[in-house]
Amino acid sequence: MLYIICTPIGNLNDFSLRSINTLNEVDIIFAEDTRVASKLLQYFDIQKKTKPFHEHNEVKASDEIIKLIKSGGTVALLSDAGAPIISDPGYPLIQRCIKEDIYFTVLPGPSAVINAVILSGLPSDKFLFNGFLPKQTEAKRKIALKLQNSDLTNIYFESAKRISKTISIFFEVLKPDTQVAICREMTKEFESVYRGTIDEIFALVKNNQIKLLGEFVILVYPGSYLSTSFNLDENFCRPFLNYLSPTDASKLIAKITSFSKQEVYKFLLEISK
Repeated sequence: MLYIICTPIGNLNDFSLRSINTLNEVDIIFAEDTRVASKLLQYFDIQKKTKPFHEHNEVKASDEIIKLIKSGGTVALLSDAGAPIISDPGYPLIQRCIKEDIYFTVLPGPSAVINAVILSGLPSDKFLFNGFLPKQTEAKRKIALKLQNSDLTNIYFESAKRISKTISIFFEVLKPDTQVAICREMTKEFESVYRGTIDEIFALVKNNQIKLLGEFVILVYPGSYLSTSFNLDENFCRPFLNYLSPTDASKLIAKITSFSKQEVYKFLLEISK
């Protein structure tokens, strides 16, 4: 049996009771960084052996985990923070488990992605997590160009030492009214959230008003041409109902505007009475 356990993204007290109990019961713990894991285990007085599981030994460690489970053992997998597999090693292991019919489960917990979406104040009905931003300037510029036509909230992880350059590139490429949020050190003592247009966020970075230390998540909501050009009114929506059912029309309108399917469907029912 394999337990994939989400760990705190900052505040250790966010760790679930179920996760603590499970770690006390498993035979062995594999962790992205055994030094980071030891602090968590020490904090909750969990006396268990840990072994490394990272990008450099992932294949070998996966073989060992599969062998342990097949011999009747129980294994826990921990990331440094948040959910394993998400921008962390582990995907090949999951594929192996599925292929070899080995049962695994996830013990849910803190998520930097979900935390950031809620803290940002940006639209949360549709969002896209893109992992870590590339280091190369040109690669970041290409991402910014694609963002111009996006109509949902895009989420990226970024390092403190590269965030100034990233915001500078986004400032050059994106429309001035593009909405941006930066979440820093979430759940920790100095948690900070900066919200505003790309122009406003760029000014904060340029004037050293954002402390460039710790863990960062960047969220970008450019909107789209259609979502800013049309309102959810009867003149706009009525033609859709001439050809589609309210259900199908709401799906299409939601795709080309910033409104959710639920909002559109409710409005379409009102105007079709």
